[in-house]
Amino acid sequence: MNQKKKHFFLLLQLFITFTALFLCLGLNLKKLSNYFRPLGYNYEDAWMVELDFQNIPENKKLEYNDLIRHKLQSIKDIELVSSTHVIPFNQWGKEEKIKYNQQVSNALAFEVDEYYQNVLDIKLLKGRWFGAKDYVLNSIPIVITEDLAERDFKNENPIGKTILIDNKPSIIIGISEIFRENTSANLSPGFFLPLQTPANKYLLKSKNTDNFQLMEDEIRKAITSVGVTEILIKQNISLTLVKKYAQKMDYIQLSVTLIVFAFLVINVFLGISGVFSYNLSKRKAEVGLRVTMGASPVDILKQFLGESIVLTTLGILPGVLIAVQLLIMQYLEPYMNGYYGGISIACAALFLYLLMLSCAFYPSLKAARLNPSEALHEE
Repeated sequence: MNQKKKHFFLLLQLFITFTALFLCLGLNLKKLSNYFRPLGYNYEDAWMVELDFQNIPENKKLEYNDLIRHKLQSIKDIELVSSTHVIPFNQWGKEEKIKYNQQVSNALAFEVDEYYQNVLDIKLLKGRWFGAKDYVLNSIPIVITEDLAERDFKNENPIGKTILIDNKPSIIIGISEIFRENTSANLSPGFFLPLQTPANKYLLKSKNTDNFQLMEDEIRKAITSVGVTEILIKQNISLTLVKKYAQKMDYIQLSVTLIVFAFLVINVFLGISGVFSYNLSKRKAEVGLRVTMGASPVDILKQFLGESIVLTTLGILPGVLIAVQLLIMQYLEPYMNGYYGGISIACAALFLYLLMLSCAFYPSLKAARLNPSEALHEE
């Protein structure tokens, strides 16, 4: 009865550890892999300005928006200005439902103006970007990303096709490279569409973004010259620094994860090692009897290591079944898909097998080297 109880607690510990490792790895692997993927744009020559239009009527916001854009454009160190709702590493797109050929799917909507492509050097693979003349069209002109074209159109050419976005007809006029935010695990395909509402954010293209004092002063003077005290500057910073600040949160999250992981591993290692040492010390008579009957030290070592593998399998099997079920039902989307989930299951299982073998090896080696006469006499 005591032996069954000990095994139960060991199996429970293995199950909990496997589940924790699976979630820890799965929820971080996808995010980690994003850092090695191309972004699809150039952020190094971009500067972000975010304003707060306090107590300004909606009908006046568009007027001030255009005025500020022209003031910023007049700065000699600034090549181009884009008014936008989408700032990489700061504010990403919003999810929308799109419909094509009776098929409904989700995609990220990037609401930007006609200058956004040139500010971030977004490469077009086919078609063109929307311009001022497209704003009078009955259908909304959109530029879809390459991964959206591959997902929803397969081998078709999407250019010129009409899709429904929130039940509004939208015509595809171009295809861009994949547009990514590498600090997020959510890399859904997306599409660019013209601004539907006035934006309070601007992206500026300049070769002097590393000269913080110069850029900050010139931009502040330009906005102050509008003469409206209700317009406040919330952020005035290079996109390179915005990325660094965004990544700090990822580094903190990763550090916390590693600390928790290390603490878990140390506790599991000490616990399992203690259990193995205690259990094997109670089986000296069994070892002595086996050696007396002709078993070699290698046979004894194989027996106990084999038992550790069996126990590990029994402990992690329920966790594997639950993890597979979560992946099949897509409960962990978009933070973990089948690919990264499968890798997480394999890595968590392999780690626990190695951990159990390392915990069992020394006690098993001691048992294999026992003198049979001393073991039987002690019993």
